[in-house]
Amino acid sequence: MINLIKNIIKDQYYAISLYSRQICGTLVLFIIAHYLSVHDYGLFTSYKNIAIFCLMFANMEFANYILVSSKAHVKEVQLKISLFMLNAIFVLFLVIILSMICRLESHLLFILVVIRTFFDGIFFALILPYFQATRKFNTIANINIFYSLGIATIAIVAYILKLSLTKFLILNIILGLINFIQCSYYVKINYLLVVNYFKRFLEKLDRSILGFIGSTLTDYLYAQTSSLYVAIFLTKEEAALYFAAFTIANIPALISAAQLQKMLPELINAKYIKTKECLIKNLKFIFSITGAILFFIILFGKFVLKLFYGQSYYENASLILIIYFIANMLIINGAVFGVHITANGYQNKKVQMKLETACITILSLFILHTFGIYGAIYSLLIASIYVSIRFTVLSLSI
Repeated sequence: MINLIKNIIKDQYYAISLYSRQICGTLVLFIIAHYLSVHDYGLFTSYKNIAIFCLMFANMEFANYILVSSKAHVKEVQLKISLFMLNAIFVLFLVIILSMICRLESHLLFILVVIRTFFDGIFFALILPYFQATRKFNTIANINIFYSLGIATIAIVAYILKLSLTKFLILNIILGLINFIQCSYYVKINYLLVVNYFKRFLEKLDRSILGFIGSTLTDYLYAQTSSLYVAIFLTKEEAALYFAAFTIANIPALISAAQLQKMLPELINAKYIKTKECLIKNLKFIFSITGAILFFIILFGKFVLKLFYGQSYYENASLILIIYFIANMLIINGAVFGVHITANGYQNKKVQMKLETACITILSLFILHTFGIYGAIYSLLIASIYVSIRFTVLSLSI
């Protein structure tokens, strides 16, 4: 039995490391919410979502482009990582500089959140193609687990010592900087070479990068619009409720991530019967689990929110959580059929439908904005219904 468990861990070590990052990242939010004021938690989560949007141009599926365009040749991958990492650093500094002229409650806090977001997400995404090309998944898995344990430890220390949000962010940035230096050395990223031969590096890019950029832009527009509206226009107390629900409501995405990745190779050149079986099997698996969780949330949502966030104020997010969870289930339904669409070469259709969904989200927000936080959540629900129907209808017509 022990040997069986060891073999499973060995075979799934990289996947486990990815889940550890996601779980620890979520736990960090729960832990700091227990001692931060509602306002400070709302400020942090608002700035976090704004930072993700601002750093969009630092990684527009560039990691996938690096691997595909380089055909997994290690030397070519290293050169392109150097180029795109330098671009990401440039975008980081540009965001920091522009933030200084924007009207923000705390410029220092926003800058720290932006830097933390860069180290926490952008950097790891851009460095990944090297480990994919060299098949060194155990190495990146070790890095993921070390980082996950690091951010969890920092959150626990911050909770015990009741550290300010500024000190908490600085500790996260130090950990991220250590990882950045170590990985840059390990992957042999040569920033000076890029600077000296910048024109030659640009010539290595081809037009296929536009497809990755377009897909990312439409993803951000339809998936992040409601969150961005809440982060910018609503009070930090309302934002705290919205993002408290947001964190728990992302469970369907966590559950379906591995299933969606495994579906794509199965559906490429698959016959109708096999395609139908694959879609039904994955939909049943995802919705049996998420449906049970939704039922539990409907019954005990207030208890769950109080348990995870430690303050009775967050119980007010129970209805928002239910609506958000349903919206994400609909989005996942669309994503399952979306894999089928991609497998059959209709990726451009998906970009078009995501753009339509973004327009619907913005229009819904414009109409419903007077309802405040519920205007944001209902606009997300409307968009999720639309994208789910569109993807399902197109998939069934193929």
